[in-house]
Amino acid sequence: MSGQSAIWWVKANAANGTEATATADVTNFVDGEVVLFNETSVNTAGGHIFNSEFNVRNSVAENTKVDGNNNEVQDMGLDGIEVTITGLFKDTDATNTYVKKLMTWVNEDKTTTGYTQGRFGLRIDDFPYFNLTPTKVTPVYGYVLNSIRFVRDPNKENRAGFVMTLRVGGDVRGWLDANGYSGE
Repeated sequence: MSGQSAIWWVKANAANGTEATATADVTNFVDGEVVLFNETSVNTAGGHIFNSEFNVRNSVAENTKVDGNNNEVQDMGLDGIEVTITGLFKDTDATNTYVKKLMTWVNEDKTTTGYTQGRFGLRIDDFPYFNLTPTKVTPVYGYVLNSIRFVRDPNKENRAGFVMTLRVGGDVRGWLDANGYSGE
């Protein structure tokens, strides 16, 4: 299934954390604070996502039993959620605003006034389970841009691979509950 994905950055005190609000924010870039990725082959300027990984961590403590055969483990609950996106940018010369946006975002604070737990949103149309719109009302959550790695292959001129990691900040359980993932 083909579709389009987006990552966006929310300005301080934005009315809401939606993608539309970020698109309308032309403070730094004339096309807004959004990076779009096609999930089909790259045939125009922009980006392509090859792989997305979603790591949901549960904290499990291990209690050593010196005289026992097995150590005891203890469920400490949900530890966090990370999303790693691997893809490619085409046309990486000086005109590519997506590379500039990511470099600007990584240089800025990852939280801001109103969006104290993360100012980044994510939309993946064909796998919406980890879509997140940052909030500034309870439950407060958002993605924090953890890292970006660019990979240049000297045999592929005017293209750059990237690996980007986002982490859910704030009330992770509140975000899961709001999306229908609550248990008993």
